Amino acid sequence: MITPTFKVDQNDDSITVTINTPYVRAQDVDLHAQGNEFRFFLRPYFLRLYFPGSIVEDDDSKASYDPSTGQFTVCVSKETKGEHFPDLDLLTKLLARKGETSRDASSTPKKPLIEVLSSQSNDDPTLTSENDDTNPAPTAELQDAVDFNWELPQELPPDDLMIHTAYGFNNQYNGYFTHVEETANEINSVWGPEKSNSESRRVDRLEQENNKFDEDHYAMDYINQEEIQHLLQYKTIWAKELKRLQKLAKETAVEKKGPLIQEVDSKSTVNDIDMGSLSIVDNQESLVKLTEKDQKLMRDLPNKEYLLSNEKITYLGLVDILYAYCYNHRTSEGENSVESVWCIGTLSSTISSLEQFSTLKDAVLACYRRALAYPLYRNWTLCEKVLQDVYIMFKLGKRAILKALLEMKDLFDHHDIYYVYSKIWLDDYCVWIQHASDAVLRTLAHELHHFALQKADIDWDLEELEEVARQMKDMEDNSVDIQ
Repeated sequence: MITPTFKVDQNDDSITVTINTPYVRAQDVDLHAQGNEFRFFLRPYFLRLYFPGSIVEDDDSKASYDPSTGQFTVCVSKETKGEHFPDLDLLTKLLARKGETSRDASSTPKKPLIEVLSSQSNDDPTLTSENDDTNPAPTAELQDAVDFNWELPQELPPDDLMIHTAYGFNNQYNGYFTHVEETANEINSVWGPEKSNSESRRVDRLEQENNKFDEDHYAMDYINQEEIQHLLQYKTIWAKELKRLQKLAKETAVEKKGPLIQEVDSKSTVNDIDMGSLSIVDNQESLVKLTEKDQKLMRDLPNKEYLLSNEKITYLGLVDILYAYCYNHRTSEGENSVESVWCIGTLSSTISSLEQFSTLKDAVLACYRRALAYPLYRNWTLCEKVLQDVYIMFKLGKRAILKALLEMKDLFDHHDIYYVYSKIWLDDYCVWIQHASDAVLRTLAHELHHFALQKADIDWDLEELEEVARQMKDMEDNSVDIQ
């Protein structure tokens, strides 16, 4: 059976599913809509969706077929009129199959699982209450967010007990770098990846970063910072979207004369409001909505759910990957180039060194070190600006992050060598982020917003290099004045 391309829209009373079924005769169509399940069957096409709310076939439900476009349009009523169905643009999430939920405590696996197949995520009550900040009883998801301490290190599982090395998302891959020395893989920073462990990879990474750091390059970029002013002043699409949502929050709050999305006290600011929740009342066009290309990429993703061995490591890896993405996005001013794949892959320790982080400081420190050692522009102010871009991504929530991940996936998928990083990292991140905790993303955004890294933490004597560079600049200026 073929899963057709489709899209889902909604209004207050109904759900509309538009299904592309070219080159078929509109006969013997089987439609089913009951509870939260929707099924469509027309040989050779089969589509099954699970909605976050209940639907029902009634007199208002209808279906039509346009032979000129090869599209079926099926409209089914909502059981509860006026109910808003969230996440209808997250197609992989809608396609998730029904079965045992991963949160079911009554079923304990005999051993840690890499992924959970046939999981019914829609039965999870936190999916319908994750944005309800007025609920006095904390949800399990919110409690997970509170329990994350981004600065408290955790022990990584010992690698010496493993017969084979493991790497990638949730440590579920191996064998992808068996012959890496025979390829032109300039991203890889690990000596013998298939015989490495987390400690050896970190040693390799730090050694290569120390060897790569160029004091003269850093000093020149420091005294010639005016050459990158246009990059520092560049307004990313993500920053424009956040500003639009903040403006909308202010206007709506004034109209409502009270809390709109969540409880806020007198000390709260617009920066504290959950921007992701505004999609419920936002009638304006989003600047970062998922495109047809994004939806096609999502449809091609596998339908699976993960039982993570360490959620915190997964979130911190996402920080590292998004930092590399944001650096490329800012320095290319939103226009990817032939160097974008190399730039993202090299700057991300998660990708280039198969690294895992146990604290937020370790993750950000690695981001800064690589951004000061490898790319064309190596400037501390630029590093801080990129970190602010990462904060904005987390502030916007899972859709913005998903869009960035899909963009990276598309870049890596079309590279002859680096496509393997989509297989071991980006594909899984694109699936997982659709089910990630909004509460944890918000707490991580808060931590990033207030995070400050010191130059002394880099271990490259940056302040001394800057002082020497200033003195050299003053001497040059004085000699020019004398002449």
